[in-house]
Amino acid sequence: MAALALRVYQKTDPKAEFSVLLENKKSKTSLLLQAGTVSTLSQPETDVIRGDHYGRLLDAYACLGVLQVCPRISWEGENTQLYLVVVTKCIKVCTIQNTAVHRIQDIDVISLHSMRPANYKAQEEESWIKEMKKLMGNESFYFTISSGTGEALDLTLCAQRRSRTTCTDNRFFWNRMLHLHLKRFGVDCQQWLIKVMCGSVEFSSIYMNNHTPKILIISRLSCERAGTRFMVRGVNDGGHVANFVETEQMIYIDTMDDLILSYIQTRGTVPLFWEQPGLNVGSHKVKMSREPEVSVQAFQKHMRFLRERYGQQVVLNLLGTGVTGRSQGEAALSHMFQIQHINCCWSKDSPHIVFDFHQECKGGHIENLHKKLQPRIKDEMESFGYFCSRKGQVMSLQRGTMRTNCLDCLDRTNRVQTYLGLDCLNKMLEDLGVANNGVIVQRFNAKLEEMWKDNGNRISQIYAGTGALQGSKLIDGARSAARTFQNNLLDSSKQEAIDIILHGNLLNNYLAALSRSLLPNSYLYAPIKVLHQLCDHSTEYTASIPLRVAVGTYNVNGGKHFRSLAYKHLSLDDWLLDSKKNAVRSSLVDTTPEEEEAGEGRVPDVFAIGFEEIVDLNATNIVQNTQWSENAASWGKELQKVISRDEKFVMVTWTQLVGVALFVYVNEKHANHVRHVSVESVKTGMQGATGNKGGVGIRLVVRNTSMAFVCSHFAAGQKEVNERNNDYDNIARKLIFPLGMPLWAHDYVFWCGDFNYRINLSRDEVIDYVQRKEWSVLLQYDQLKISHSEGKCFKGFLEGEINFAPTYKYDLFSDDYDTSDKMRIPAWTDRVLFWRRQYQRDKDNPNWSPGRIVHYGCAELKQSDHRPVLAVIDVQGCQVIDDKLSSTYESVVASLGPSDCTVVVQPSEDEVRNLPVGVEADTVFDDETLEAVQEAMGTVGSVVLVRFVDNKIWFTFSDSQTALKAAACSPLLIKGHELEVKLKTEAWREQLEEELALCGDTTVPLTDEPLNITESDDAAVRLRSIEGALEELYQSQSGDEDGVSECSEIIEQPPRAVLLACRPAPPRPTPSRPPPPRPTPPSSAPSSPAPQRAQPQGPKVKVITKPVRPAQLLTRVTSTPASQTNTIIDQVTSIPEKPTQSSTQSSTQSSTQPSWPVVPPRMPSQESPTETPPSAEAPAFSSSLFGVPPSVPASVPAVSNEKPFVSPFGAPPPLPDNCPPEWSDSTNEKPHPSPPVVQPPLPSNIPSTTTLPTREQFSGPPLGPPPSLPPTGPPPPLPTNGPLPPKDLPPNIPTRSLPPVPSRTGPPPVPSRSIPPVPARNLPPVPPRK
Repeated sequence: MAALALRVYQKTDPKAEFSVLLENKKSKTSLLLQAGTVSTLSQPETDVIRGDHYGRLLDAYACLGVLQVCPRISWEGENTQLYLVVVTKCIKVCTIQNTAVHRIQDIDVISLHSMRPANYKAQEEESWIKEMKKLMGNESFYFTISSGTGEALDLTLCAQRRSRTTCTDNRFFWNRMLHLHLKRFGVDCQQWLIKVMCGSVEFSSIYMNNHTPKILIISRLSCERAGTRFMVRGVNDGGHVANFVETEQMIYIDTMDDLILSYIQTRGTVPLFWEQPGLNVGSHKVKMSREPEVSVQAFQKHMRFLRERYGQQVVLNLLGTGVTGRSQGEAALSHMFQIQHINCCWSKDSPHIVFDFHQECKGGHIENLHKKLQPRIKDEMESFGYFCSRKGQVMSLQRGTMRTNCLDCLDRTNRVQTYLGLDCLNKMLEDLGVANNGVIVQRFNAKLEEMWKDNGNRISQIYAGTGALQGSKLIDGARSAARTFQNNLLDSSKQEAIDIILHGNLLNNYLAALSRSLLPNSYLYAPIKVLHQLCDHSTEYTASIPLRVAVGTYNVNGGKHFRSLAYKHLSLDDWLLDSKKNAVRSSLVDTTPEEEEAGEGRVPDVFAIGFEEIVDLNATNIVQNTQWSENAASWGKELQKVISRDEKFVMVTWTQLVGVALFVYVNEKHANHVRHVSVESVKTGMQGATGNKGGVGIRLVVRNTSMAFVCSHFAAGQKEVNERNNDYDNIARKLIFPLGMPLWAHDYVFWCGDFNYRINLSRDEVIDYVQRKEWSVLLQYDQLKISHSEGKCFKGFLEGEINFAPTYKYDLFSDDYDTSDKMRIPAWTDRVLFWRRQYQRDKDNPNWSPGRIVHYGCAELKQSDHRPVLAVIDVQGCQVIDDKLSSTYESVVASLGPSDCTVVVQPSEDEVRNLPVGVEADTVFDDETLEAVQEAMGTVGSVVLVRFVDNKIWFTFSDSQTALKAAACSPLLIKGHELEVKLKTEAWREQLEEELALCGDTTVPLTDEPLNITESDDAAVRLRSIEGALEELYQSQSGDEDGVSECSEIIEQPPRAVLLACRPAPPRPTPSRPPPPRPTPPSSAPSSPAPQRAQPQGPKVKVITKPVRPAQLLTRVTSTPASQTNTIIDQVTSIPEKPTQSSTQSSTQSSTQPSWPVVPPRMPSQESPTETPPSAEAPAFSSSLFGVPPSVPASVPAVSNEKPFVSPFGAPPPLPDNCPPEWSDSTNEKPHPSPPVVQPPLPSNIPSTTTLPTREQFSGPPLGPPPSLPPTGPPPPLPTNGPLPPKDLPPNIPTRSLPPVPSRTGPPPVPSRSIPPVPARNLPPVPPRK
C-alpha cells in the first residue's frame, strides 16, 4: 500500500474566512485554498499558518485536484462551488520501471466553502457526492507514483507513444478538469496532483529460463464520450465513440536490456448515431437516431482519427447478420456501418470484415476463430507487427491496429481480442527464441488467457455494471439479470457522476450552453470571465442569416385512417406545403403584403412536426411506455417524402413517448451544419407516473443557432384548466437535456401539440360564432388566451393570429363537429407557439425581433377528429466567422488579465540603488509602509490574500481585471519610497493556452508514415448511392488472387462467376433495414406500404473479406488462358435469355433443355412493386431511421415474391438446379416483353456477341403489353400444336412461333392388385354367464 503523503487541515475559527490547508508531509510545503484562490506556501509559512486555528481533517494518499460544480442552474456560473478531491484508500497493483501503479478504492470530497462539522456523517452527503464516491471506488481508476528519483510512467501513453513523447494523451486523462483550477494559480501540478486513468491494469510475472518477464494488459477507456451502457451509444459530433478502449499487451524483461514488447488493439461502438430507447429487457431494439447524410461527418472524423493516430486499420465487425429474430437490429446497424465504411475514402485499404460471432462460434466453438477469422486477417497481422525496444532503442514499430466492435463492445469483443492477443504472443515468443519450449509457451498462454478474462470483466464493470459473460449459463444468467436492473434503473445517477467529473461547472450553466453553440470545444474550458466576455461580444464575430422554421401538429387519433378511400385525393401536401396557398385561394381577398409574396415560395430550412395519439392510448402502450412504434416509423417515412417535394430534406432525429411523437428535419444544405442533437421526454399522466400525457423535446444547433422543439399532450376535459397549466409547468421545468441543458438555455423554443385548452361557452354558442366566423369573439373565451394573459402558462411565447375554425372535435370524414352522445364543445386545442431568448446585449438593439409569423393555419384533412395545424416562422440565426472569432478572443484575453489575479509590489530599481550602504531592501516595508500599501491596494479593488515573499508583497484580488487596474497604478509613492507594481504572471496569455491544451487533442501518432488522405476526399460528405456502395460490398466477397484459404463454408465459385464479377453488376435495389417483428397493417401506416411478405429462411449471411479492387478483378480475367476463356464464353453464351421482341424466335429454338440464368441478388422490401422503367441514373441515397425498410426508388425494379430469399448483407446463394422457371411456353399466358435495357460494357477480351441476362428481364411483375399493341380484349387462344397464326398482329412486330407442344394423354392405367383372402379365425366359445 502507498504511503499517506498528504494531510488536510481546515479552518476551525467560525469568525474568520474559511480555508483549507493541504500539506505535503515529505516536503513540508503546503497549498492554501481560500476564497477561490490557491497559494503555494513554503515550510516556514506552513508552520505559521497551521497554528492559526487550523484543525486536522484527514490524511490522504494523493490529490486529484479541485472540482468546480454548479449545484443549481445559473446564468454566468456565479454560484460555482469548489471541492477538493483526495484519495483516501488505494492498493498497489505492481511496480514496473521504477513506477508504482495504484488502484483507487475510495476518495473523499472536501468542500472549500464551508467547514465540515465534528459529527459529520458520510450518509448525509449530497447525492452527487455519493455517486461520485461510488464511481471512483469501483476499482477502475489507476494512478502512478515514482518509486525512485525519476518521473513516473504516464499510464495514458502506450509504450510506443512513450518512446516518442512525454505529453499526456488527454483522451485517457480523466481528472484533467480538476487540474485547471490549480494550474490557473501557477501551482506545479506535476508535484501536487496525480493523473488518473480509467480502465484496467492486469499484472503477472512468470519464470522463463533465467529471466522473469513481467506481463501487463493495460486497457485505457476514453473520456471523450464516456457513459453507461444505455445512456451513451454510438458517436458524437466530434467523431468520438462510446466505450472506446485502447488495450495494450506488454511484456517487460529488465534482465534482457530492458526489453519491451507491446501490442495494441482498439475497440469502440459503431461510429453512427444510434440508440436503444425504452425499457431494455432481453432483445434490444436498435434505433438509428440520425440519417446517414447527417452522420457522414462524424463517421469520417472518427475514421480519419484512427488512420492518423493508429496507422492502417482493419475493422472487425462482430454484429449479428440475421434478418429475423433477436439479431435483426444488429443486422440493420451492421448494414449501415458497412455502407458508411464503403463511402469513406479509406475503405480501399481498410478492410471491413463482418464476422457474425454468435453464428460462426455457435455452441461455444471458440476454435472457429482460428479456422474462419484468422485466414482473413493473417496478412494484416503480419504486416502490422508489434512494438519492440531494447535499452531505450526502438527495434520495431506497430504500423496498424485491429478495431473490434460488437453491439456493446464487451463479451464478443473480449473473446476476439483475447484470441488476437494470444496470436501476437506466439510471434513474440518466436522472436524471444522460446517458441519451441512447450512448457514456457503453455505457461505464457495460460497466464495471458486468465489476464485477458480479468481485463474483460473490469471493462464490462465500467460500462455495463457487471462482469463479462463467460459462457456459463448460471453465471451469465445472473449477470444478465443484474445488467438489466442496473442499466435501466441505476445508470442515470452513475451517468451524472461521470458528467460531473469530466465537465465540472460546464453543467447546469446557461453560459456554457450558449458557449457550446458559438465556440469550439477547446474554448469551453477557459475561465468563466473569458466565456462571458466572448458571448457578450458575439455580434463582432457572427453574421446574421435568415432561417425559416415550419412547425406542425396533428392529433391523428391513433393514425388508423390515413389512407381512406373516401378522401384519397387529399394528401399531406395540403397541410405541410400548400397550406398557405390553399388559405389564400379560399379567401375572397388576398391581404398578403408584397414583400411577403416575394418570399412565399421559399422552402423552410427546418421542419418540426409533432403528433398526438400516434398510437392508441390503451393500457398496453401506457404500461410499456412505448418509445418506438411502427406507426410512428411509417409516419416519419411519409413525412420525409412529402416535404422533399421541392427540395430534399433529411431527418435529424425523432422521438416518441407513448402517443406523443416529434420529428425534426433539416434542408439538405444544412445537413452538415447540425450539431448537439439530443432528445428528452417528461411524463405528466397520473401525476408523472405514466406517459399517456406528457411532452417530448428535441434540441439541436443549426449553424450556430440553438433551437428546442417541444410537442406535448395536456390533460383533457372542459374544466381541467389548472391541470393543463400544471402540465405545462412540469414539462417546462423538467425538460432538461443532457449536460444539464435546460429548455430556456436555447435561442429559440418552438412548442406545439394538443394542449386541450377549450372555449368557455356552450356548444350552440360556439357553433353559431363559428358559422359567422367571428374568431375574435371566440378567442375572448379561449382558455389558453386567458391563462396566457394571467401569466399561468407560456409566458413570453408568441402565437400567430387565428383565422381558422376550431380544430376539435369533428366527426370522422366529415365537416360536422361532434354529433355523438357527448356532444363535445369545439375548441382550438391544437396550437403552435414560439419563444426567443433576449440576451443582455439585445436589450439595447432597436432592430431585435422575436421572429415573424409567415403563416398560421390548418388543413382540411378529415381522417381524424382533429385538424392539423401549421405555423411558418421566419427567425434570425447566426453563423460564426472563424477569423473574426480569433481576433475577438485575443482582445478579450488581453483585457481580462491573468487568471491568478495577483500583483507583486516591490521597491523599484532606482529605490534599491539609492538605499544607503548596508541597508537591505526588506527594510523598505516597515509596518507603516506595509499598512499604507495595503490601504492603497484596497482602494483599487477587493483584496483576498496578502503575502510577504522574498522582500515582496503579493496581493491577490477577487478578479483578474482588478489586478490589471492595480498594475496600471505603478509606480506608487508611499512614505517617500517608490514602489513598483507588476503582475505576478505577466505571460498570462501563454498560460491560458496551456490551460486550454488540457482539453485539446494531444494524441501522438504511432508512426510517422505519411497518409494518402487529401482534404478534398475528406470533405466529400455526400453519400454515394447505396446501389454503388453495395456493388463494392458484394465484390469485396471475392477471394484474393493468391488463393488464400477462406472459411470452410465458402463454396468455390465456378469460372463463370469470376467472369461475371469483373463486369459491371446489374443495378440492385436500395438496401432496406430488416423488417420489424410485427408488420404494420396497410390501414395504420401513412405510406400504406405493402404488407410484410414472409421471407423464406435463407442461408446465413456471408462475411465480408478484404476489399478487392477492380484492377485485381480485371487481372484475373486477363490472366485466364485462352482455352479457359473460350470455355467460359461458351458457358455464358449458352445461357438463355428471357424472350424479347427481337429475339423471341431465336431464343425459343436454340434452347431444348431449361438452363436458367443466375438471377441478380435481391433484397427484401416492404414497398409495393413499381412499374416505372429503370432510369439510367443511380437512385439517390435513401435510408430508414425506423424499424421498417426505406422506400425503393422508382428507378429500381420491383422484386417478385416468388424468387429465393437473398440477404441484404451478403452475396446471394446460388440457385438450385431444380429452380422453377419464371415462365413456360406450355401455359396459356404470353410473357410480356421487357423494355429495352442497355447492356453493360464487357471487358476487351470478351467478344461483343456475348449477351448476358439483365435484372429487368428476370425480376419484377409483368410490365404489360408494349405501347404499340392495342389493349383490346384477351389474347387469341393458342392452337394445340404448331406456331401462332400471324393474323391480327401489327406489321411492325415479327411473327413469333412456339415449339410444338406434345399432346397430353390420359394417365397410365393402374395395374390391378390381387389381395389374398384373409383366413378365418376360429375363436373358442364363450361360456354363458350365470
